[in-house]
Amino acid sequence: MENYKEMLRQYKDQALADKEAFERNKLQLSETYEQKLTELRSKLRNEKDSKSRLTMELREVRNEVDESVSTSKSLQESKLAMEKNTDEILKRLNKELEENNSLHSQNAQLEQQLESAQKALQDQQHEINRLERELNVAECGKNLAQSALATQQSTPYETAPGSLTELHVIEEQLRADLETAKENENVQKTRADKLQQIVEKLEEMLDKFNEQALSLSPRKGGVSSNESNEHPVAHHIPSSVGDMLEKQNEKLEDRLVAVREQMIVERQAARTANLSLWKVEKQLEEAIAEKKMTQRRMELTEDKIKKIQSEKDEAVRQCKTAQDEIKQREERIRELRDEISSLKRDVMKEHRMWEKAEQERMQCKSEIIEHISNAQKLEERLSDLNQKLQQIQQKNDALLLENKKLQRELNEERERSNLASDKSSHIEIELKNLKDNYERLKYACTITDNQLTEVESMLEAEQTRNKTHQEKLDNLNATLRKKEDLIAQLRKELTDEQVQKSASESRVQALKTEITECAENLAQTQKKLIAQQQQLTEQTNHLYQTQERVEVLTNETANLQTINGNHERELTLLKEENARILSELFHTKEHCERLQQELRDALVNSNELHAEIDELQEIMAEKESFYVQRDIKSEATLAQHKKLIDYLQLKVEDLSHKKKLTFTEKLFGSSAHSNASKKENISPAAVETSILYRTLKEELRREKQRSKTLQDQIDKLNGVSQNVVSSTGGMRSPLKSVIKNESNTQDNANKTVGTLPKSSRKQTQADANATTSNLQVTNEEAHHRFELALQETNNCDNTCIACKKPLIAGSPYWKCKECKIAAHRKCRSDVHTQCGNQIDQVALFSKTAETQSTEDQSDIDSISKYSYEGKLDDIGDATESASDVVQNEYAGNLIFCVDVQHNSENLEPLEINCAFEIEEQKILLLGCNTGLFALHIQQPQRLMHIAGIDSVSCIAVSLPLAKAVLVGARGESLFQCDFRQLLSRSQSSSLYVKNSLEASVLDLPFCNRSTNEKWQMVKISNEADNALDSVAIAATSTRIVIMKYDLKQQKFAPVRALDTATPVSSILFTRLTAIVSSDKFFEIDLETYAAEEFVDLSDHALSHIHNCQPVVAIRISQQEFLLCFMECGIFVDEYGCRSRPYDLNWEYTPTGFIYREPFLYIAHFQSIQILRIHRSYTKELASANNMKDMDADVDDSCSNSKRIYLRFYMPTLLTESGKLSVYMLAIQKETGLQQIYHLDSLQAFKQKLNESLETISSIATAITAESIPTSNPDSID
Repeated sequence: MENYKEMLRQYKDQALADKEAFERNKLQLSETYEQKLTELRSKLRNEKDSKSRLTMELREVRNEVDESVSTSKSLQESKLAMEKNTDEILKRLNKELEENNSLHSQNAQLEQQLESAQKALQDQQHEINRLERELNVAECGKNLAQSALATQQSTPYETAPGSLTELHVIEEQLRADLETAKENENVQKTRADKLQQIVEKLEEMLDKFNEQALSLSPRKGGVSSNESNEHPVAHHIPSSVGDMLEKQNEKLEDRLVAVREQMIVERQAARTANLSLWKVEKQLEEAIAEKKMTQRRMELTEDKIKKIQSEKDEAVRQCKTAQDEIKQREERIRELRDEISSLKRDVMKEHRMWEKAEQERMQCKSEIIEHISNAQKLEERLSDLNQKLQQIQQKNDALLLENKKLQRELNEERERSNLASDKSSHIEIELKNLKDNYERLKYACTITDNQLTEVESMLEAEQTRNKTHQEKLDNLNATLRKKEDLIAQLRKELTDEQVQKSASESRVQALKTEITECAENLAQTQKKLIAQQQQLTEQTNHLYQTQERVEVLTNETANLQTINGNHERELTLLKEENARILSELFHTKEHCERLQQELRDALVNSNELHAEIDELQEIMAEKESFYVQRDIKSEATLAQHKKLIDYLQLKVEDLSHKKKLTFTEKLFGSSAHSNASKKENISPAAVETSILYRTLKEELRREKQRSKTLQDQIDKLNGVSQNVVSSTGGMRSPLKSVIKNESNTQDNANKTVGTLPKSSRKQTQADANATTSNLQVTNEEAHHRFELALQETNNCDNTCIACKKPLIAGSPYWKCKECKIAAHRKCRSDVHTQCGNQIDQVALFSKTAETQSTEDQSDIDSISKYSYEGKLDDIGDATESASDVVQNEYAGNLIFCVDVQHNSENLEPLEINCAFEIEEQKILLLGCNTGLFALHIQQPQRLMHIAGIDSVSCIAVSLPLAKAVLVGARGESLFQCDFRQLLSRSQSSSLYVKNSLEASVLDLPFCNRSTNEKWQMVKISNEADNALDSVAIAATSTRIVIMKYDLKQQKFAPVRALDTATPVSSILFTRLTAIVSSDKFFEIDLETYAAEEFVDLSDHALSHIHNCQPVVAIRISQQEFLLCFMECGIFVDEYGCRSRPYDLNWEYTPTGFIYREPFLYIAHFQSIQILRIHRSYTKELASANNMKDMDADVDDSCSNSKRIYLRFYMPTLLTESGKLSVYMLAIQKETGLQQIYHLDSLQAFKQKLNESLETISSIATAITAESIPTSNPDSID
């Protein structure tokens, strides 16, 4: 019994330990599964993010590929065009080469003619020489005969001196002949030298021409053959000329020798020689004339050759340039092909990566599903084990009850044993009788021992069976293995129990004496043992039942596995359907992108049509002005023609009445009366029959016909342009306000000008100009320009245009600057009438200059009347007592006062317009009405004047480019200067020394800015990745001009001009766009320069701001903007949709904004408001604060936790300072002097709200999980 009790205890302890281990394993498994699930969820999120990024990158890559394809197409088209151009150039070159070849052939023919002429000249010279020789011989014979006759006839009385004198005379004559012959020889030599030089020049020109022809067409054999034929001719020319000259020299030498011989012989030979020389000179003159003709021909050929060479050089240059361009374009095409191939590779890599990610995602999904199924299985097993544990616990409870009963029985038996010990003395006698019984009992005990051994063997068999079943359970679940270990421990305990049983047997032997006495008790115990054996049999039956249950569970697990397989198949089918849906979605996205591309192409086409329409309108205007001028000229010529006709008519009349006078008329004169009567009776037929009159009439008819055809063309062009404008008018940019009425009135005015006479045309032009100017005023100002004003007590006739109720005296109301209508502050959004619909519009057409000046003065007076002036005065009176109590109220740091530097009477009073801080040098650049100044902050009274620019009203600086753009000359022009030079001028040590700043005026030719249109502001983008891609935007009252930095000129050059309905109040740059505030907020694409409305019109939550007046756009974070209107402020995302469910309301009308993260500075008429804004709006923030912060933004009741007010009179926010501070300009209310203050938001919150700097800075720097820290460099006052 004790052994069974101990076994029960051990089973109970093991059951408790098993239960604790099972709970621990359950907790560990649940924790591991939760960790795995969180990891898998994080992986899923990362994969989704990576997938979205990959899709975005794929879209960008596809866009780039499309762009590259389009560029490649354009390059191919340009290449085809270039090939066509090169083909045309080659054709032209071939034609020019053919012409050159023809010129070569002509030149060769001319050279052949030259050679033939030279040969003929040589033959003629040979004949001349032969004839001269024959003449010389004949003359010699004649002279000899004459001398013989003379000697025979002469007297024999001749003296020797006479003959000597004759000989001297002959000698002198011969010498003179020799000198003349030498001179002629020199002249011929010079002529021959000139001919040789000309021939050498021709040879050089031909060589150059042949070399150029060879370089241009080396493949053409015909040219080379021509050149090979021409070269020997060119080389033959100088050799033939030299031979000719040598022959001439030899002939002349022979002649000189003959002449010398003949000089000695006779005098007549010299005369004959002179005659022959004279003839030869005549022939030479003829030859020289022919030579001059040939020289002229050669000069003409040289000119032709030079022209051909110049044309050839130009063609060669064009070919070279074309080849260079072709090479460059081919290189560009190669680069683009390489880029396309690299992009394709990248796309393929990204596609593979995407496929891998998809596979991994699918694997992760399958693993998640498997884990979930495993978790469900484990939960089912846990539930089964819990049921088993409950059953075991119930059994344990029953065994505990039995143990208690046994303990009670044991206590009773102990009492009985005590009684038996008392009675033992009495029973000793009966021992002998009981020995036999004892032996019998011993035999019974042996029987019971045998039964126990059998029970043990059965237990061992059951244990083996349990082992087999445990092995099966271990295969199904790892947790059952621990159970097997516990069963092994139970075996060990059974062995221990057996040992204890042997010890109990020894005890039984020791207690034999007691057993003899307790035989009866043993019988009872035997009965109990029989009952326990029955219980053991029942337990074995229970074990068999559990085995059967395990087999049933295994079958159920198999069924569940089959069900899981079916579920997995269904999951695969669902995955396939999901993939199919994704592919369809992808195809639809591609279709949407194609539609978007088609829409963009349509927009581009519409823009091109608009540009063509604008060009046609400009051409029409030019033509109209040309026709007007031509009409004026034609009218002037008609007047001159009329005058000339009258003059000619008078001349014709005078000529028709002139006739020869008779003798009596000469004596007595003609009667004036008769002449007058004759003049009066002249018929106009004489005038009309004149030739001049008829020609003038014909010219006038032609001019009228031509003007009629041109007028018809103008009418047709007007009709076409109006049709095009009506068809494409809906696709214009929202910033371009094209006024159709103005163009129509101008067309009508121009038409009337061409048809009216000169005197009436001036009047109609003046009327047309007046009407067009009035129409411009009414059309440009179709919307109201409201300003705040106070209702005066002496004028109570004003009523609200929206609610038709009278305005209360002394209350603020909205007043239009143009049509002077009035409306309550709450009724402004209900005003739907356009400006000019009132009766007051009639006065706009009849006002004179005096009334306009009075209206301007009234407008200036009304600007100073704000709605909150009286309210703030009341607040100031109410808070004066409170300010006496709070002595340490924050009021900013006074940096500079204007009267310190400009208090003398000679200097012009200084008025500050704008400012820019140079943070590193602690310098504040001030743009004033008298120029540019530099204020050194560390030395408060040090103000430096920088000469060079007058009246600066806006400063924009680009630090990466080191350039500054300023609006100067009272808004007349934009100046650009080097920022480093500006910095050096501002750091100069001398006081009030005029350091001249070298600034250049930006040339903006196509702005078409009128004289009264001033520059108001300019901004430079600092968001570009490359500083050379920086963009600047300058604004006037009616347009903006987009400028891009030109690296060659080192200046900002204009790119596009856009019209605006109202003056621009702010410009905010992002990385790819610019947000401009005019009558609405517009977003301008800095690549295509297309403008569209920034606020999403489809968002119904933003319907209340359609009639609000925009002021400034502020960037809160990378994806969020704050749009500030005169009435309220709204938060929008980068697509123009509302990002926060609440608005920021202003208690007073704002005049300027600056955002220094996370503080928003708002300027009012008599105060500065500092508002703290959360950088992002998340669900965590809303749930944590229970909408308190949002209510604080909306409601002013808890404004101290979000905003503070600083009292200043007419403050203006100048520029930013550091990370959280600003510079502010205020006016001293008593003296009217300007003062510059430095406002620190942290210090103001500390003193106003009694908070520490650490808490405020922690609030200022607290960033939620989704916020991104940014700065706003483009805040606007």
